[in-house]
Amino acid sequence: MPFNDPQLLSSSNHPPPSFSRLLALNSPEWKQALIGSLAAATFGAVQPVYALTVGGMISAFFVLNHEEMNSRIRTYSIIFCSLSIISILVNLLQHYNFAYMGEQLTKRIRLKMLEKILTFETAWFDDEENASGALCSRLSNEASMVKSLVADRMSLLIQTGSGVLIAMIMGLIVAWKLALVMIAVQPLTILCFYARKVLLSTMSANFIKYQNQSTQIAVKAVYNHRIVTSFQSLGIVLQLFDKAQDGPRREARKKAWLAGIGIGSAQGLTFICRALDFWYGGKLVNAGEISAGDVFKTFFILISTGKVIADAGSMTSDIAKGSKVVASVFSILDRQSLISTNVHEGDESSGVKLEKLSGVIEIRKVDFAYPCRPDTLILREFCLEVKPGTSIGLVGKSGCGKSTVIALVQRFYDTDRGTVKIDRVDIRMFNIEWYRTHMALVSQEPVLYSGTIRDNIIFGKIDAFENELIEAAKAANAHTFISALKDGYETECGER
Repeated sequence: MPFNDPQLLSSSNHPPPSFSRLLALNSPEWKQALIGSLAAATFGAVQPVYALTVGGMISAFFVLNHEEMNSRIRTYSIIFCSLSIISILVNLLQHYNFAYMGEQLTKRIRLKMLEKILTFETAWFDDEENASGALCSRLSNEASMVKSLVADRMSLLIQTGSGVLIAMIMGLIVAWKLALVMIAVQPLTILCFYARKVLLSTMSANFIKYQNQSTQIAVKAVYNHRIVTSFQSLGIVLQLFDKAQDGPRREARKKAWLAGIGIGSAQGLTFICRALDFWYGGKLVNAGEISAGDVFKTFFILISTGKVIADAGSMTSDIAKGSKVVASVFSILDRQSLISTNVHEGDESSGVKLEKLSGVIEIRKVDFAYPCRPDTLILREFCLEVKPGTSIGLVGKSGCGKSTVIALVQRFYDTDRGTVKIDRVDIRMFNIEWYRTHMALVSQEPVLYSGTIRDNIIFGKIDAFENELIEAAKAANAHTFISALKDGYETECGER
């Protein structure tokens, strides 16, 4: 079977990204989800009950008997006070539980995304879209957007659904003819906001792409601030950053126009609904089918429905972004590394493990081009053999493939054609973790992590003994230098 067969990569089919899959990640918090949903549904019912009470309060002033009027007003006042207390309690339950769910989901997604990203092959990071700045931006922004989608938007959707359903039932009970007319025109408002959501979703992908480009420029400039300062390149960097912002500005301008049209249309339809309500309600009162109090009750109940739908419609931009973010998150979580899945499909315990590795390196007729530059062949029919205990030098001008040969031996990349063998075994058959624990590389620009010299040395073997650490330093001709330092092996290396 070919090592780079795309059929192998798709052998494990993942379900498509969806909101239900996102909620499945929140399954450990099912108790909070249940309590929060019940609280949201209860608070959704508060609005139509409040509207019914307002309508009843107004109708009470039409009563001719003053004692009955006072009794009704007293009753409605008690209802208002009760609704305020209920609103406070259910709001606390709703927002606390959904916020808890959101924070847990954010932590879980960030950990899973980072864990998955660190398993990907080196070629994946060569793509400009997967540069360090863009990935950091995705880890920060996408996890926060997912939290907002679950914690804030889900609670609002449940609250909206509960409020609309109860309001329509109440309206039909009070004055069913007037309620039917009002309910019939509600889809116009919903349609307006739905169209706005569709238009916004088409632009979200471009907007995120432009934002990642500008973030990457800023990250590179800050990381290499010494070079920028040395060459007096601040003006050039600012120009590049400003140019990268042109895309987000254009997208934001389009979104502003569409949002204005959508909200304006929805507001206009709301006023039309109010006019229709009073006109048709007046006709029914004139015909003696309902009372004036019923008109006010139905008016406030169904106007509250329009308000709830309008509030839900205001979050369409977040839903549009959220659908893209969910797809982006699962594109990382579902992806399998090309290096670890070529033969063993990601099974960490599988693969060849030799009892002893002598270190015979054989490279036979290798063709290789970097995946990000597939048309530029770096190695062509390249052959090399290195015997154990010998030294060999690769000499050539910059860009001729010296570092590429090392990267192939480390199996950071796989060859397009030909084989790389260690001790007569194709390195693609090795258990990748076991294989890399048996190699070491001193690069031209070594990376030192924040911590002591001792910490940096034992990264190669976490459970190393003191004598092993010193022997490693002596083998690298560093022991004398390190011992001469004031703190010796406990000297802090500093950032980078």
